[in-house]
Amino acid sequence: MSYIGRLPVKVPANVSINISTDNKVVYVEGPLGSKQTSDIPGISYHYVDESKQKIAVQIENKKFKKFWGLARSQMSDIIKGVSRGFTLTLNLVGVGYKAELGESLNGQPLPLLEAELVDKYGDKGKERLKEMIQEGEKSSNLTLKLGFSHDIYLEIPEEITVTCPTYSQVVLEGNNKNRLSQFAADIRKYRRPEPYKGKGVLFKGEVVQRKQGKN
Repeated sequence: MSYIGRLPVKVPANVSINISTDNKVVYVEGPLGSKQTSDIPGISYHYVDESKQKIAVQIENKKFKKFWGLARSQMSDIIKGVSRGFTLTLNLVGVGYKAELGESLNGQPLPLLEAELVDKYGDKGKERLKEMIQEGEKSSNLTLKLGFSHDIYLEIPEEITVTCPTYSQVVLEGNNKNRLSQFAADIRKYRRPEPYKGKGVLFKGEVVQRKQGKN
């Protein structure tokens, strides 16, 4: 038996829940948005009692037991996401490591676009850039300096809010746990924590097991 799947999920007061007529999908709406669970084979959702304050996940038969805990975790994450959201904090540890918010035009970082236009049009490149900014669509990106010879630009996905309280800290917020975790992984892959000097992109509270260097 799944110890996670058998536990009912409590519904917060600021969240409204609707279950589809076939009991296969749960529609969730809260202060931070609205989402729905995916249709998982052999899984159904039911209210525990008439108060509708708790939802239980049930399986049709034992062959679907492998999806039981998955379905319960998915529904729990969606309810938490639309009610209070998720937050991940990353710390940049290393000399010269820096993070800041930047802007992109049509998906291309402005510093790179400006350099390209100046190289192509000379002094008129900056004027051309101003015209493109007025006509194009601007978006935000995360600019990272992680010890490479070039800056790293990452487009910020939808449903994610990024702030940089300090140059060495990045805070990610959103109501989609999977998307938030994936974006954090995309940031970390450029400088994974290394065990000799403890440098890299670390989660808040993460402890790096240090190793002694060779003499």
